[in-house]
This record gives sequence, C-alpha cells and structure tokens, in this order.
Amino acid sequence: MNINPVAFNLFGKIEIRWYGILIAIGLLVAIALSYYIAKYRKLKADEIINFAPFAIIGGIIGARLLHVLVNISFYSQHPSYIFAYRQGGLAIQGAAIGGIIALIIFARIRKVNFWAFADSIVPGLAIAQAIGRWGNYFNQEAFGRPTSSKIGIYIAPENRPADYMSSEYFHPTFLYESIANFILFGILIFMHYLFKKRTNKYPDGLIFNTYLITYSLYRIFIEYYRIDSSYVGTIKVVYLISGFTIIVALIIANVLINKFNAKKKEQAAAEEEKWEK
Repeated sequence: MNINPVAFNLFGKIEIRWYGILIAIGLLVAIALSYYIAKYRKLKADEIINFAPFAIIGGIIGARLLHVLVNISFYSQHPSYIFAYRQGGLAIQGAAIGGIIALIIFARIRKVNFWAFADSIVPGLAIAQAIGRWGNYFNQEAFGRPTSSKIGIYIAPENRPADYMSSEYFHPTFLYESIANFILFGILIFMHYLFKKRTNKYPDGLIFNTYLITYSLYRIFIEYYRIDSSYVGTIKVVYLISGFTIIVALIIANVLINKFNAKKKEQAAAEEEKWEK
C-alpha cells in the first residue's frame, strides 16, 4: 500500500502535507484544551490565547533546532535541508523545551504564575503529540525494528534504512507513542480534577513535572525499538535527554513540594498566633 504524504495541492502548486495538517490540528486542540483547563482552574484563561502564538513559534524553533543539532553530521553536509521542516524532522522534546522557554519569558512579562499555567498547558500538549505523531505515519518515518507481528506496518522500500531493505514490516513506534500520549492525557486531566477538588492540597507545577517524568519514561522504552535514533558515542540521544529530564523534574517537584509544605506550616503558625492574641 502506497501512502501519499501530500494531502492535496493548493492552486496546483503548493503541496499541503498530512504532517503539517496534523500538527496544525494538534496545536488547535491543545490551545482550546489549555484555555478551558485554565478556566476550570480559575486562572486568567485569556492569557492562554495571548501565549499561543509564542508557544507555537518557540515550539517549532525548538523542535527543529534540536533535530538539526542531534543530526548535525547530516545537516552540515546538506545545509539546504535545515529549513525543510515540512517534510518532517521535528524533535518533540525540542518543541517542549522551546515552549517552556517561551512560557518562562511570557510569564515574567505578563506577570502570571508560570507553574499554574504550565500545569494547564501540558494536557493539551500530550494530545497535540498524540495527534501529531500520525504525521510520521504519512511520512513513513519514526518506525521501529522489523517485526512479523500483526501490528507491523508496511514501509515502502524508498523509506527503509539501507540495512533493512529486505524487511517489509516494522514496529509502528509512532503509534505506540500516540497511545501512550492519550493515556498520559487522561492521567493529567484526572490530576487537574483531583487538584481542583482538593484546593490548596498540592503545589502548582506538580502536574507539569508529572508530564515531564512520565513522557520521558515511556519515550525511553519506545526509543529502544527505534532504528533511526541519533547517538552520542554508543548512547542514544533520547536516552540522555530523557534521563536528564527525569532527574531535573524530580528535583524541581521535590523543591516545589517542600516550599509548599513550608508555606502551609507558616500560614498555620500565623493563624494559631492570631487566635492566641
């Protein structure tokens, strides 16, 4: 079965690819979800709309930049391909990094709570990733090792790595990640429900760090099956990025919890002192 990465041609000249369409749909869904989650958590939901253009720009720049950096040996020899992002080659972890940097700057300028807004955004980000991963299906990329199982996906010869030309069916790792992202979305939404029900029981930022840790964990597992990974020496780059992310997120979550608990103790002590007077 031949899969055409081009959805249609605009005016017979401009190719509109499924990859771009799915990313656009994912972004729109993410913005809408983030807006309603912010309203649900009683935040300034309009700031989500204000932040959206900066999130998109930061995400695309970060995604492409990380992809180019980890494949620098190829792009140094083919610099004209650096900006050919419509054909694929966006690192999701780079998109997250670019979006986080954009939110840090935005939060400082607009004087909003970074952690609360980060919590509101990550469920939509998980959904956007789940949708966007299907762009890999149409591009016939980001697949895994050869497999004889029924879940295997056919890859056309022109899209197979040279070492796997004799194989026809491969693990659909993009599908594995898409499913994992949908599950993660459900977990994050439940956490928002739980946090709203138990107001002032948990610190802002915990949902955001749960996203970082959970995504990094299953990305490590899925990357094991990928055959298109970039390496630093003998170690896959994704392992390094994911491992570092897990460590940093655990440290940040611990700091946030400790600060939150210390603040609650201070408030309780102040209330007790007030009643004693």
